[in-house]
Amino acid sequence: MKIKLIIPWLMLSFLVFAQETSIVPQTQGDVSFVSGGVGGDERDAMQAIRDDYNLSLLFSVTGSGEYLSEVNVTIKDAGGKAVLETVSDGPMLFAKLKPGRYAISADSEGQVIEKSVTVKDQLGARVSFTWSR
Repeated sequence: MKIKLIIPWLMLSFLVFAQETSIVPQTQGDVSFVSGGVGGDERDAMQAIRDDYNLSLLFSVTGSGEYLSEVNVTIKDAGGKAVLETVSDGPMLFAKLKPGRYAISADSEGQVIEKSVTVKDQLGARVSFTWSR
């Protein structure tokens, strides 16, 4: 009798776990994006969809191998207009942008790093941000 109760509970637990690791695409204006990568399953899910996006950002700490989440990210187009303002859910953020030149500002605990990138239509641009702690 106890097995009949345990099996549905286990199935529900797996379903809840699968939902927690699912990556949900978001849209802000003309920009589609996803962020995440906390834990092995979520990291694998992010890697599986990376080619669907033409900009890939990675956030980490210099020398420690530690990855960062909750990074405030602002991406501005060549005219200085913010096309994306978000907080990353994990160390990876992927975005679909129109081809062009962009300025990216990433803020972790008040330490801001700014970088520029040229995004092409099909070729994915990758930018890493590393902070010293």
